[in-house]
Amino acid sequence: MRKYACLTQQIFGSEKYAIVPLRDQDKYDIMQWRNEQIYHLRQAAPLTTQQQEWYFDKVVAQLFETAKPAQLLFSYLENDTCIGYGGLVHINWTDRHAEISFIMKTSLEKDFFEFHWRTYLSLIEKVAFEELNLHKIFTYAFNLRPHLYVAIEKSNYQLEATLPGHCLFEGKFIDVLIHSKFNDINIRTASETDLMRYFNWTNDEEVRKQSFNSQPVVLENHRQWFLKKIKDPNCLMLVFEDARQQPIGQVRFENNPDKQNSIVGVSIDKSFRGKGLAGQLLTRAVRYFLRENPGYTIEAYIKTENKGSIGAFKNAGFLFTKNLDYQGFETVLYTRRNQ
Repeated sequence: MRKYACLTQQIFGSEKYAIVPLRDQDKYDIMQWRNEQIYHLRQAAPLTTQQQEWYFDKVVAQLFETAKPAQLLFSYLENDTCIGYGGLVHINWTDRHAEISFIMKTSLEKDFFEFHWRTYLSLIEKVAFEELNLHKIFTYAFNLRPHLYVAIEKSNYQLEATLPGHCLFEGKFIDVLIHSKFNDINIRTASETDLMRYFNWTNDEEVRKQSFNSQPVVLENHRQWFLKKIKDPNCLMLVFEDARQQPIGQVRFENNPDKQNSIVGVSIDKSFRGKGLAGQLLTRAVRYFLRENPGYTIEAYIKTENKGSIGAFKNAGFLFTKNLDYQGFETVLYTRRNQ
């Protein structure tokens, strides 16, 4: 299987359905479906075998080696059989948004259109939001298939814009509809403006209780520590915010380059606790970290009594390694390696 250089995870699945990096073996089926459905695609004429082979050899092949490709294309599989394809296209890496593309096997459209669109959207969102941390994804569709809007709106996409008379179709100008969805959780690196936010987080009663040093932190000590850490190349501090830029929590990685490992810690803002978000934050943080540190092992030292934190790390793919005494406390070590 070919792998995208910009992804730490390559296969995104749900039960018997999955998307995988676009497979060469599917190119002729895809060509057939595109030619059968040319009426709703931005494709001027039917594709030939030569054109499809050229596209896969000259365009698709280059996508796998590029750090920030203009598009990421996937085969959509049912039990390892390709029944559709699509991806994220026109990716804007600066503004962190991309257009969604998708077509399915033509024979499935009549009875299974909504099911496959919604299944595919749930998978491509994992790529866009959890893996790439994009801010927004959207569909751009000629106003020819009203049933498409039903499917995407049921997946919580909102009509963002209608472009009246935007495209010429069979001698008539038709509208284009754009439906969008925003990332519920955004990631950024910590900055000096976060100093007091981290101070409040670290002195939170529950955070201090689960820390290996439970004493309150003095502001001046915190200031010196924080300003040093955000400039330390061996420390990665990630802040998570919701779509309204409200702080959800933080994940911090402390690297040991000689041993190729990193110690990770997580905390959730008290206003977002009880929602099962710690595992999601860890999952996204690990993917972010491993893109830059692919060979590292990530270690989590957790007090044995902290069942909630243990559950969060398990949900993020960490595996139990051993019991130990850590700084005078009964502790469990969970680890995660690149998969």
